[in-house]
Amino acid sequence: MSMARTIDMTTGNPMKHIVRFTIPLFLGNVFQQLYNMADSAIVGQKLGVEALTSVGQSASITFLIIGFCMGTCAGFGIPISQRFGARDQKTMRKYVYNSLYLSAVIAAILTVVCCALTRQILQMINTPAVYMDNAYKYLFIIFLGLPCTVLYNIAASIARAVGDSKTPFVFLVLSAVLNVGLDFLFIFGFGMGVEGAAIATVISQGVSGLLCLARILTRYPDLRVGTKDCLAVNKKAVSVLLKMGIPMGLQSSITAIGSILLQIAINGLENVYIQAYTIAIKVKMLFIPMLDSLGTALATFVGQNYGAGDFGRIKRGIRDSVILGLIFSAVTMGVITFFGRYIIMIFVKQGETGVGAVVDAAYQYIFIDVMLIALLALLFVFRYSIQGIGKSLTAMVAGFMEMASRLVMSLFVIPTVGWLAACFTDPLAWGSAMVYCLVAFLILMHIKQKKHKAT
Repeated sequence: MSMARTIDMTTGNPMKHIVRFTIPLFLGNVFQQLYNMADSAIVGQKLGVEALTSVGQSASITFLIIGFCMGTCAGFGIPISQRFGARDQKTMRKYVYNSLYLSAVIAAILTVVCCALTRQILQMINTPAVYMDNAYKYLFIIFLGLPCTVLYNIAASIARAVGDSKTPFVFLVLSAVLNVGLDFLFIFGFGMGVEGAAIATVISQGVSGLLCLARILTRYPDLRVGTKDCLAVNKKAVSVLLKMGIPMGLQSSITAIGSILLQIAINGLENVYIQAYTIAIKVKMLFIPMLDSLGTALATFVGQNYGAGDFGRIKRGIRDSVILGLIFSAVTMGVITFFGRYIIMIFVKQGETGVGAVVDAAYQYIFIDVMLIALLALLFVFRYSIQGIGKSLTAMVAGFMEMASRLVMSLFVIPTVGWLAACFTDPLAWGSAMVYCLVAFLILMHIKQKKHKAT
């Protein structure tokens, strides 16, 4: 394999490979969350909590749609990583180019449908009238920029599939810096409202996506150089990619539906809790990236070693990932315990009426999530491992488990118990999905090993 600077995870120390691959992913996700924080902080400090809550009303919806895009693109990367591990360059190139074609089609369809239904979607989640206009402006522009989101994610997925997590990181940092700069320009310089924050996000993602794709296609000859057959639309490649990508996209969307149900339930509580939830979600997204990055690295590790037929290395990689996930969980507990309130204060404008109650409620939500974050760490390890061996439909069921848990809490418990029940909703969803993924993975590994020994 002539690809320079990629990581071949089929040889060497599993822990070292996973850590080395995870760090750029984590840093990239941190920068992404930091510019999301900057985006929210600028809106909250300049335009007030009401404007921030308007933007927050779209969070579960953007998680639904963008989560589908990100999951699908990540799924497209699994067959690429498996062919990379098997040293099958020709088939790998077919997957690369057909994944680009499919991504373009998906982006076009989603953009048209979502833009046409933006207001109806916001009405569906019972968005309070006071937040509707700003929420609509923000969400419509985000939907309009979906092709930019898909472009970056498919380029990043291709790079990661062949062991390069640094290139996506570099351009994500560029996107973060550009986004913050444009936020200041549009909101402070041009006096724009929430739409300025949305435009800044779309532009920064578009620039990052274009540069990332151009970089990987010029940097790695084995991706760029191919026969006419590799460049053409290939029905078999399309079928394999869709079987992997769509279930992973749906898994993210199904999880997001649970979040939408939770948002609807919280929208039925007092206004202080609606605002607190908006802020809590922003803070929560600071500690999820590490676990998500670890899972993404593990999916690539498992995919490459599954392609190479090395089940022993897969088990060692999972063991090491569990250790890393639990260590991070403990660190996160300490950070939120001592600094959680200070982090929350970033998003509120000092002196606004009722801000103290909002901070208290937001901290309660985050504290409970973090004390049980080990459940999420184990969920990511086993769910991404299932995806790495190519069983994305099996992994998708975990999304249904999460959604079912949030559905029960949102329809029956939160309306009766109130805010405290909302605070425990995520950990209960993580726990139910984690148990399923652990059992499913053990069964799948037994079956796969048995088949491999028989061949």
